[in-house]
Amino acid sequence: MEELLTENLSVQTLAPSRKIAALEIAIAFLVISAVMALIQFSGKAILDNDGYYHIRWSRMLRESFPALPSFKALPLTTLNENEYVDHHYLYHLLLSPFTLGDLRVGAKLAAVAFSSLALTSLFGLLVAYRIPYRWLWLLPLIASSEPFLYRLSMTRAPALSIILMGIGAHLILERKNLWLACLAFIFVWAYSLFPLTLVMALGYSTCVYLTRREFDFRPVLASTVGIIAGLIINPYFPTNLKLFYEHLLMKVTANYTVDVGVEWYPYDSWVLIGSSALAFIIFIAALIAFDFRKRAEDMKPLFFLFIAIVLMLMVFKSRRFIEYFPPFAILFGAFTIKPQLNHPWLTRTRDSIIAISVSIILAIALLATMMINVAQACKDVSSEADPFAYEGAGKWLAENTSPGTLVFNTDWDDFPMLFYFSPNNAYTAGLDPTYLYDQDRELWHLYADITLGRRSDAAILIRERFGAEYVFTDNQHREFLDITERSRIFKVVYKDDKTTVLRLISAEEEQNQSDEK
Repeated sequence: MEELLTENLSVQTLAPSRKIAALEIAIAFLVISAVMALIQFSGKAILDNDGYYHIRWSRMLRESFPALPSFKALPLTTLNENEYVDHHYLYHLLLSPFTLGDLRVGAKLAAVAFSSLALTSLFGLLVAYRIPYRWLWLLPLIASSEPFLYRLSMTRAPALSIILMGIGAHLILERKNLWLACLAFIFVWAYSLFPLTLVMALGYSTCVYLTRREFDFRPVLASTVGIIAGLIINPYFPTNLKLFYEHLLMKVTANYTVDVGVEWYPYDSWVLIGSSALAFIIFIAALIAFDFRKRAEDMKPLFFLFIAIVLMLMVFKSRRFIEYFPPFAILFGAFTIKPQLNHPWLTRTRDSIIAISVSIILAIALLATMMINVAQACKDVSSEADPFAYEGAGKWLAENTSPGTLVFNTDWDDFPMLFYFSPNNAYTAGLDPTYLYDQDRELWHLYADITLGRRSDAAILIRERFGAEYVFTDNQHREFLDITERSRIFKVVYKDDKTTVLRLISAEEEQNQSDEK
């Protein structure tokens, strides 16, 4: 009877605590959403060019669901219709509800939703493990890095991967390996950085050995099984294995075979440290406070240290990983400094006053830093490229060319916005220049020479070698445009302040022109 009363009492105590935890998480989500919405709607553009592709493809996926739509937009690359793999498939499915109205507004709302859920999932770890002063930790968790805020505001899958990493960390620490395998499976369908699940599992197994001198490879096994299952039980199997291998070859070293997007190159060291100063300060402070001798009492600081170090190394290699390091550096700080915040001297009246005073000063400093980072992120968003710059040219192509007509675009990174406005056309290069390079290296070098204005015979090459009938270019490609102006084969069919569309006359038309003269 006594045991039953004790059990009932514990259940009654647990229920309110869960309600309070849920309320904390809900309030945090609202606070984070307000900050991310402020940043997101400081400008009109969908952040980062790829966001235009993601939102347009998500609408096409929704309209054809459950069937997979054919991707015919890049026929000259390894993403041609027969080899295309949507390695963001689950992300695009989750994005599809935001495609019911205006795509630009939907993309921005989706970015707010996913980024807010990402940060909330990490704050949920602080709540779940009852970290002291967690509302104080929320400030740097949101805004310890300006480039982190900016990139997290993009309509891209990293925000979803952070959500999965936050959930995965909890599952690993709680040794819920069956659920971890399910999460690894989901991660494969969501984003190509699914190996991070395995990295976290390896980190945990390493921590177990360093802490208890035991081998626990169950999380590693669970992650591996989930990943393998996700790769095999996949709508794009077995082509997805080829794309994964291609991605590894593309980005495993810093010596890229072609000039890829700037996000794949590292930051200048001082730029990285300056723009993410708060994240690095907290990380270093936590390193100083970290006591390896007490690892057996609580393994979580060591676990988050492992993750933070891996993510920091990734940032040093490529700036695109700035989405990951800052928040996990803050988690490492929160879990590591936790024992110091529970020190007995804080319970004494005089010392507790000092502690409260210090906390207030820190909160003010954190709030000031957060405001600076948020303000800079808002500034960067407001200066983003005009989202309607290619609207005129894109709509002209959509209305005046038949589906599947190949357009020679003079910049590979123009593709997402062109695809957004005219999804039924095909284009020469897009999403990553390596896709064209890997498919046909000779064609890539020819493409580069033409777009840089190095080939006077550009018209004939575009028509005969690439099989394109139309050319799209922004008006800043002066060397290329100079060649088109001197050629009788190029005919301007659309032009505005920022873009030009040209049609290449056929060999028969060219002959007729010569005969008339």
